[in-house]
Amino acid sequence: MTKNFQAFLKLDKSRLTNKYIVMVDSKIVETGHDIQKLLKRTKDKYPSKTPFIAKIPSPELLVL
Repeated sequence: MTKNFQAFLKLDKSRLTNKYIVMVDSKIVETGHDIQKLLKRTKDKYPSKTPFIAKIPSPELLVL
């Protein structure tokens, strides 16, 4: 399991509902609704890193 994924599992996701997050080195570096803009800004800041990307679903969402 990667460090970014471990940090994601421990993250308080209540304030991030229905947003994308981008993590680098176990830290959130971008949050928002437009994934393309988030990734562009992240690649500009951290060109040699591989970002971890996730969308935080609303509590009502049922994943099967």
